[in-house]
Formats: sequence, C-alpha cells, structure tokens
Amino acid sequence: MVTISPEAQDHAMKNGGELYLEYIVVQGCCIPYQPGPVVRFGRPHNPARFHAAAMEGITVFVPHELPNVPLQITVNSFMGFKWLIVEGWRHA
Repeated sequence: MVTISPEAQDHAMKNGGELYLEYIVVQGCCIPYQPGPVVRFGRPHNPARFHAAAMEGITVFVPHELPNVPLQITVNSFMGFKWLIVEGWRHA
C-alpha cells in the first residue's frame, strides 16, 4: 500500500504528475540484496510490470513484485534541492 504526502503531491505535480517506483532485487552468489524502492518521475519503460494507481491527482506506477508493506512517498530536501523518497521500507 503506497500513499503520498501533500508536499510530495505538490512536488510531483510540478514535475509532470506521474511517478513510478523503481524496485530492483539484486541476486548474487550468496546473499540477495534488496535496496528500497526509488521514486522516479514519468512513466516506467515497461508499464506492463506495474500497477497504475491514482493518488490525489498523481499517477503512481507500483511494481507488481513490490512487497505489500505500508509505504509513503515524501519529500526530502537539502540546500534548496528537493527529491522524492519512500518512507517505511522494510524487507518482506
């Protein structure tokens, strides 16, 4: 379940109103590594791998393989630069 904060909604609208969560599972020789999902602006390259959800006027594409954990898209900033992050990530 993914939600979006009001600040993130405003930032997303200023950048096109479409987001997708990039979720990659890296498998090596011994231990699989699962970094948290990353927020990207725009549409994913392969939309068939995603579920599109309308959230407060924003379209968010969520990968089918993303574990069903409560996540929130929020804004992070540093020295005037803003970017979207995912809070609440934990391995399923």
